[in-house]
Amino acid sequence: MVDSHTHILDDSLIDRADDIVRNMKADGLDFIVEISADPQESKACVEFASKHKDVYCTIGVHPIFSDQYNDEFETWARTIKSDKIKAFGECGLDYYHEGTRAPSREVQLPVFIRQIKLANELGLPLVIHSRDACVETYNILKEHQQYLNNGVLLHCFSYSAKEEEMYKSLDCYFAFGGSITFRNCDIATEAVRNTPLDRLLVETDAPYLAPVPVRRNINEPKYVRYIIEHIAKILNMTFDEVEKITTENAKRFFRV
Repeated sequence: MVDSHTHILDDSLIDRADDIVRNMKADGLDFIVEISADPQESKACVEFASKHKDVYCTIGVHPIFSDQYNDEFETWARTIKSDKIKAFGECGLDYYHEGTRAPSREVQLPVFIRQIKLANELGLPLVIHSRDACVETYNILKEHQQYLNNGVLLHCFSYSAKEEEMYKSLDCYFAFGGSITFRNCDIATEAVRNTPLDRLLVETDAPYLAPVPVRRNINEPKYVRYIIEHIAKILNMTFDEVEKITTENAKRFFRV
């Protein structure tokens, strides 16, 4: 199994991060991808991944922290050299938290565009966060399609199958997390069915969105198996079939 999107350096998991990695093989995990959210965390992700064989990472700035994006971060991103950096992100647009936890869209938009261009310059695929900004995110990607030369992954995909069609036109990958196991999640179920098998990934987004049946727990990478189980039921496939498909897709997307 592969957890394509995790945050084990989050405050709620960091004290156990080394143990989580140490137990990965016993938990059935091939590798995990530790995702960055801000400039400082980008550096921490690279440092952590460099210490662990089967941990890879991204660098980039989440839209919630887009007001922290600056020239200094771009300079660092251009100069840091590590074979553990497998993608750029998570970057994108978050209009759900706009004006509360997130800066205004006037701040988020130019930062998103800068990161699209920088990812292309660095030869890295993009990991996209998009919340309550489906059309806006698509429009930015479409307008800057010339920079999408290394792959695009929509993390924790939460839009409808109809909306997914827009992104399929950009040959995007789609990762599904614990939310698809929640009650009354018909939209996610249809989106899973609508996803090409060669573009399907799984993730935990740990420590957030723990799946059923561990909904009350702090999420962690080993719980990705419950997401695979749920997708297998949706697609009328076996666990082993979905595990193989999603692992191969993750290896292809992240070039592992």
